[in-house]
Amino acid sequence: MSLLAVKRRRDLRRQRWQFLAVFVTILLGVFAYATSYDAYRNLSSSYNGTYDRLAFADITVTGARDGFAEAVVALDGVSAAVHRRQVDAPFRIGDATFVGRLVGMPPDDQPAVDQVDVVDGTYLDPSRPDGVLIETHAATEFDLVVGDAFDVFDGSAWRPVEVVGVVVSPEYIWPARSRQDLFPAPGTFAVAFVDERVLDPLPPVAVHRQTLITYAEGTDAATMDDRVRSLAADYGAESVIPRAQHPSNETLQLDVEGFQQLSVLFPLLFMIAAGMAAFVLLTRLVYEQRGQIGTLRANGMRRMTLSLHYLSYGVLVGTLGAAVGTVLGMTGGWATTGVYTASLGIPDTVREFHPITPLVGMVFGVATGLVGAFVPARLVLRLAPAVAIRGDVPTADGHPSIVERVFPPARRWPIRWRMVLRGVRRSLRRSVSTILGVILGLVLILPSWGMIDTVQLLLDRQFEQVDLSDATVVFDHRVTRVDVTTIAAVDGVAAAEPVVVLDASLRSDGGDYATQLRAFVADTVVHGFDIPAGGLPARGIVVGKGIQHQTDVEVGDPVRVSFPSLGTGFETEIVALVDEPMGTFAYMRRDALVAALAASDPAVDETTLADPSISSVATRFEPGVDRDAVLGVIRSLDGVVTAIDSKALFSLIQRFMGLFWAFVGAMLFFGGAMAFALIFSTISVNVVERASEYATMRANGLSRREVARLITGENLLLTALGIVPGLIVGYGVAVWFMGQYSSDLFSFDLRMRPTTPVFAAAAMFVVAALSLWPGIRSVGEIDVAEVVRERSL
Repeated sequence: MSLLAVKRRRDLRRQRWQFLAVFVTILLGVFAYATSYDAYRNLSSSYNGTYDRLAFADITVTGARDGFAEAVVALDGVSAAVHRRQVDAPFRIGDATFVGRLVGMPPDDQPAVDQVDVVDGTYLDPSRPDGVLIETHAATEFDLVVGDAFDVFDGSAWRPVEVVGVVVSPEYIWPARSRQDLFPAPGTFAVAFVDERVLDPLPPVAVHRQTLITYAEGTDAATMDDRVRSLAADYGAESVIPRAQHPSNETLQLDVEGFQQLSVLFPLLFMIAAGMAAFVLLTRLVYEQRGQIGTLRANGMRRMTLSLHYLSYGVLVGTLGAAVGTVLGMTGGWATTGVYTASLGIPDTVREFHPITPLVGMVFGVATGLVGAFVPARLVLRLAPAVAIRGDVPTADGHPSIVERVFPPARRWPIRWRMVLRGVRRSLRRSVSTILGVILGLVLILPSWGMIDTVQLLLDRQFEQVDLSDATVVFDHRVTRVDVTTIAAVDGVAAAEPVVVLDASLRSDGGDYATQLRAFVADTVVHGFDIPAGGLPARGIVVGKGIQHQTDVEVGDPVRVSFPSLGTGFETEIVALVDEPMGTFAYMRRDALVAALAASDPAVDETTLADPSISSVATRFEPGVDRDAVLGVIRSLDGVVTAIDSKALFSLIQRFMGLFWAFVGAMLFFGGAMAFALIFSTISVNVVERASEYATMRANGLSRREVARLITGENLLLTALGIVPGLIVGYGVAVWFMGQYSSDLFSFDLRMRPTTPVFAAAAMFVVAALSLWPGIRSVGEIDVAEVVRERSL
């Protein structure tokens, strides 16, 4: 073994904890990259595999006139177009009654577009018009198997149907009711695929006529979307939804995009932290060993040989960290893919080996080690043998600190206080490295902490300031004032109001947007509106500000509101934009909607809006009532199909929050671990680097406790100097990070509690204090006599 190899082995062993911190930082950075990137690629392949196999529609058009399917299939680039009908109707499964969805299918064979994967039972049979295919999420939720029966309300009576098959549909891999209702509460939604004839008795106002379209392989989807959208407008279509905006697909893509972003953001932060830790550690090593370097150079060793020797420290640590991190990360990516596809019921689980993953992982790790070691290695090239042999304590005149200059009375403070202040300026390299360590530490933990705050605060706002209702009551007949009065008279109900809900398409010069229009009474108490007027205006329309993600509308812009189920629409003006955490809805006063529809062409009578597929009754309960008891009384009333617990959505989200907390908790843990490793490396290295100075202080009469106070004071001061810039930079990163998850469906603008920066700053001081302990302990173990003897030579 060569001389330098022996020296490297001894250096690694002597400073194993510092090198281990760099190794772990690189390992976790590469692990985060490999896990998230492989999960991103595998999940994309899994989703697309299912979509391709089941011919998922590239675009869905609702409300187009007859002849549209024939016209669109004639476009170059369209491979198939099929008609179907769809309706939301009351279901009664066991003790549960709710509004589900019936989707028409050809009974004799699978359609050319949006097929289903029969996982149990058989496909529809023309000889059994009462047979239905139940979507797999609903089958699991309601414990339905082949042969079970349930009831569907056809507009006039309950009609029994029988489950002949359990299926997976590409439209409901994530079981979203619509783009504005991505999280139906448990027990409130189910999808059944039925013979088209089952839909014939249902009220026409409730039935949506759809055209499902697929493109030829290799066709540019964006270009075709524009062509289909233009043709659909010519045929009077009320809604056009490309695959990218399909509620199920869009929700799944949020996860995929999240993994994609995590495969860049967190590894990048970890690599910066690891590179800086390596830089600090190796720079300190070079300065500490200047005497050895000078001796080796004086004895004929080439500068480049020594420079490559110190560069090898970074390459070795980086290579080892990258190798272990890549293996663990790829394993984690495979496991993550399996967990996601199993939990969502995706029939195609694709887990592939991506050569780019180990390649980039190794490049990440090795490059980090190289970058961290480059400056120290270059420093070796510039050291002259005589200068290096001379020693490691430069001579310089002392200067008052900035505090003493700005605040002259500080010059009369005790000497130990002034030593702490002046120690910051004595070695800018050491001071800057510690400050940067604190800054990067805060950058690592604030995004995760900010995500926790944001989600908690937005959920509180959604269910305490925006959606104020407690239950929504659905009837089997047109909703009348008597129905509203009856609900309001139930013991425990504080208020009851009729609410109109219509699928709508908003069209402006900036583009189209499919949403729901919700109409409330003028003085509604079941929904909060944070707008200057304080409530819904007497004219015009109020829209969620998320619409601006896809259109360029502003307050005052004209907009056409179209209703696919009513076959009509009208022109109005956007009078306000509201900032709501979940969904982007349109709102009007009920009387304003009635007047606008009466003046539209064709006109729609107010009685049409009373249809139970359009109108329901929203309620608020008295504080502290037994919710289940009140809901039970309401459900027992004549004509009531169901009463949906509006707060069940909050319970559902809370149930899903377990996974979220685990995910974000892991991010926070890793970020905190990296922050600790980084600050530990910088501070402990700085303390050990000045060991001879501290030994000299001991030799001049300072006790161990006094030296420990000086070390603690100086490093905590440096930590304090990094807090403010660290919080600023960390907050900026958190804003950017949360912005990556915002869309028209979710408003994830960063909201951070005032206490969070305080706790984060306190955490940095705790980490700094813990990082000082090994260094202070090592200083206490210094042989003062030996150090003094060495310095006298």
